[in-house]
Amino acid sequence: MDKDERKENIEEEQEKIEENEELDEIESEEEFTYTLDNNSNGNNGGYEKNSYIYILVGFVILLIIIVTLVVVANNKTKKVSGYSDVESRMVSAAKKYYEKYPEQLPQMENVPMSIDAEKLVQSSFLKPFSEMVKEDVQCTGQVKVYKSDDMYSYFPYLNCGTTYKSTKLKDKIIEDNLATDGNGLYKIDNEYVFRGEYPNNYVKFNSEIWRIIKINEDGSIKLMQVEKKPEKVVWDDRYNNERSGNTGKNDFRVSRILDELKESYNTNKYVNKENKELLVKKNWCIGKALESNMEISSLDVCNDQYEDLYIGLLTIDEVLIPSLDVNCKNIYDGACTNYNYFTGINVGWTLTTGQQKTYTVFSALRGSIDVKNASISNVIRPVVNINSDVLYKTGDGTEKTPYVIGK
Repeated sequence: MDKDERKENIEEEQEKIEENEELDEIESEEEFTYTLDNNSNGNNGGYEKNSYIYILVGFVILLIIIVTLVVVANNKTKKVSGYSDVESRMVSAAKKYYEKYPEQLPQMENVPMSIDAEKLVQSSFLKPFSEMVKEDVQCTGQVKVYKSDDMYSYFPYLNCGTTYKSTKLKDKIIEDNLATDGNGLYKIDNEYVFRGEYPNNYVKFNSEIWRIIKINEDGSIKLMQVEKKPEKVVWDDRYNNERSGNTGKNDFRVSRILDELKESYNTNKYVNKENKELLVKKNWCIGKALESNMEISSLDVCNDQYEDLYIGLLTIDEVLIPSLDVNCKNIYDGACTNYNYFTGINVGWTLTTGQQKTYTVFSALRGSIDVKNASISNVIRPVVNINSDVLYKTGDGTEKTPYVIGK
């Protein structure tokens, strides 16, 4: 190969090398471009993903702010479910206070102790009223505590001005029923007595229907059980020398019926343990009356009394006085069954006993009075007196909507 041929070969080889280098550059540029495009697409996907996360976080934060504002607003406008809830909190606080300071509890029955709500707040047993009621409402209150047997009863009184005041049952009864004619509540001496054929004197007590007989002079409320079918018991069946047999003796202090009444209290027969704390121990009229015709106005059944008893019975005058018939003057007058709600009730045994005989006791059936031997089995309807500070909850005293006690 001559010199010129070698030169041409070298030039051809050089051209091939340059062509290969150009192809490599083009491929490199295309690969680079492809890589850039891919990277660009990947970055856009990440940006969109991050945007969704930011939006979600922002929404959660906004939701938390809204919930917080609602809670704060509710706390400002309605701190508790109602004023009855405040009363319940007052009672709970008073109980905790006296658990810590039991020496301050009342030591005698019918002699209550009171504690102001302000003192309960200062002792950290109760929240301030400002944290429980609306901002524009100002309240004061106290809790009255009574000793009842070996128990204690607590009665709140809340005064929030024109917005709300606790209502005592006795005050509600008087407000609804005070009358001077027709069915209603009559003021007789220092007591308020229900009279008429259809008075609104129904009350729910001990989960049963009772009838309100009267509001006593001290404000306690006298009730008689009417819903349950009454039991029958003997008034007394001891041996009686006058009759030479077990005809019984009409001395209440040593009678079988007194044993029955005491036992019924101890065993929660007529009033359960939860409601016994509402009962008031009273003196009961056990005076005698003539078995022969006797004017009602001449009755003096309270000339003898049995002291400190929680459960008792009615006296005959309490059955007769409710009659609105002007001809009801004698204890045996048939007119006494007129316009008298006792016409619909079999009262049975009373606390009133015969004066002329040692074995006779008065009984009441549908408003009329009768005399029976003490040893006869007869109906018994328990009678109780509940505390004057018991609160009113609902009801209007009708049979369909009886008064309900607030606790």
